[in-house]
Amino acid sequence: MKEKIDKLKKFLREVWLEVAPPHGKVAWPSRKMVVGSTTVVFIVVAILSVYIGVVDVVLSKAVNFIISR
Repeated sequence: MKEKIDKLKKFLREVWLEVAPPHGKVAWPSRKMVVGSTTVVFIVVAILSVYIGVVDVVLSKAVNFIISR
C-alpha cells in the first residue's frame, strides 16, 4: 500500500512540475487574440450546425422515402 501511495505522490509531483507556470506568472492572451479566437469558434459552430442540419433533413427524407415504399 505504501508503495502505491509513494508512486501516486511521485506522479502528482511530476504533473505539478509540468503544468505549473514558471515563477507563478501566467501569460494572458490579449483582447484582440481572445476576440479573434472567439470569432473563429462561432463561425465553425455555425458552419457545423448548418451542415448537421442539412444532413439531418436529407437522411430524414431518405428514411421516410424508404419506409413509405
